[in-house]
Amino acid sequence: MRKFLLYLLGFCIAAFVVLLALTVPARWQIQHITPELPAWEALDAALNVAGGPISLAYVNTASQAMFPGELGHPGILVEWPDGRRFLIDTGMPPENAREFGAPIELLGAGPTATFGSVATQLGPAVDSVRGIAFTHLHSDHTEGLPEICAAQQKAATVYQAPLQQHELNYTTDIGMKALDAAVCPRQGLAEDVVKTIPGFPGLLAVSLGGHTPGSTMYALRVAGKTWIFSGDITNDKRSIVEDLPKQWWYSALVVPEDTDRTALLRRWLRQLDQRNDVSVLPAHDVAAMASAGLASWASE
Repeated sequence: MRKFLLYLLGFCIAAFVVLLALTVPARWQIQHITPELPAWEALDAALNVAGGPISLAYVNTASQAMFPGELGHPGILVEWPDGRRFLIDTGMPPENAREFGAPIELLGAGPTATFGSVATQLGPAVDSVRGIAFTHLHSDHTEGLPEICAAQQKAATVYQAPLQQHELNYTTDIGMKALDAAVCPRQGLAEDVVKTIPGFPGLLAVSLGGHTPGSTMYALRVAGKTWIFSGDITNDKRSIVEDLPKQWWYSALVVPEDTDRTALLRRWLRQLDQRNDVSVLPAHDVAAMASAGLASWASE
């Protein structure tokens, strides 16, 4: 018994050392990434362009019941007058979604329900997707990419803000594998605070930091309503409305976050969400997307 306890103690010490080796540099890095946030007036002016998007929908690839609600894994599909589409996040194929959800089940979540990859759900319409971007480079947002690119007659371009291209850590290295495996070409965006995406008028990107070094927000306007997709700064809309932080162990041990920065971002996003005709939507809250009037691709 004594020998077993010594082995157990040694294992715990080794695991702790490995965890420190990973999380301490990542946390130091992200605490030094604090990109400037634009005033509403700058966003509003940049959204007022001719030829902007005309519709959008979410394509949910998987959901998992967990407290306090469901964790969805959607992509956001935006359409322009000429029929071209842009995809924000790619979700996961079913096998990846089940693998991703398995450890979360051990924490009390329900089983993962899968609905098909984005490429499968879009079918022939996958060729209309001419641009793709990510709110951040975690695997649950990127693993649908290789299948999309492979299914297209001409592969779409992946657009990335400079911080997302060049500032990585061990959590985003995993998500980058999908980008490296895909045949889609990549293009960097400008260093501007409010970044326009070439060829897609009215679609804006803003670097955020906080959750990952390359966390990026996307904003667009359809029929007078502004839609803001904030990624994983929070996992649900309620956390923005009520200014609720994530569990301490998540931000400390699972994904090293800059909690001061995410607190600032929650309040900034809440101020945007409180404006008339503005909806701020976290990446995983499909229920909030539906409540805000965002259509599901599956129901179209």
